[in-house]
Amino acid sequence: MTGCAAGDTSLVSPAVAHAVVFTPVMSHLPRTLRGSLLALLALACAPGHDAPSVTVHYLGHAAFLLSIAGGPTVLTDFGKSRAWGLDSPIYGFGGMRPDVITRSHDHDDHAGGTLPTGIGRLVTDGEGYEIGDLRITPIPTYERSLEAPDNTSYLFEYRGLRILHLGDCQALMLGLDEPGIRERVRQLYPDNYDLVLLPIGYVRDILDEAAEFVTLLNAHRVVPMHYWSPPDRDQFLERLEGRTDGHGRSYQTRGSPASSLTLTDVDAPFESVEVVGLTPGPFGQPHTR
Repeated sequence: MTGCAAGDTSLVSPAVAHAVVFTPVMSHLPRTLRGSLLALLALACAPGHDAPSVTVHYLGHAAFLLSIAGGPTVLTDFGKSRAWGLDSPIYGFGGMRPDVITRSHDHDDHAGGTLPTGIGRLVTDGEGYEIGDLRITPIPTYERSLEAPDNTSYLFEYRGLRILHLGDCQALMLGLDEPGIRERVRQLYPDNYDLVLLPIGYVRDILDEAAEFVTLLNAHRVVPMHYWSPPDRDQFLERLEGRTDGHGRSYQTRGSPASSLTLTDVDAPFESVEVVGLTPGPFGQPHTR
């Protein structure tokens, strides 16, 4: 929405539209209610009051580029491509100069990539940051041990959309059978998420544990990341296809040749979970829903 023409009430709530059209009725309303209705109408008709839109581009491994329509860009965990000599490439982001770069921890596969000069704010060591309508919140998490946090997940919130980049949280996945760990996961990640970026690889096979872990989250969409070869991604999708979790949500999976998807629907129903295996690629490839 880029603004309302005079008399155009099709894009506002029925209550506001009725009050505006029937001005005699409007004039008899209490002043405070009349002011509230007019303020609501002004907000709805304000320039730039569009639905939020965030395009998420998978560069590879744990690196993503989040592009907010009319807003900032964020680069996550831009590590060294094929850091451990395995088939886990990280592609470039062209001439883009991200406004913010987040880094979950300092391992080479998350922090070893070469960054250009002139980039924006580097957010690391568990710090938070806000830029415009984007809020970035760190969530301490566990990679190697459950005794103390040693990694950081980041929650990106933009005008009602929530995107969760889990960083490396594999110790939680491996500890799901230990007392209290499932409840700890729910406490760390209690929100409804429009998209969860989920690590599925580790120093050992954790595909089963990752598939179980994701059922504890309230996610509308999931993109697997942090794997060592494309077959790992495909096997993870197979583990979730047709599954129903304890909340009655079904899992629908698909591999995609595209590197990007775009989020626009705030407060979408969470009766099912879409798990999309994006294909890593350089920034600039076409995207898909």
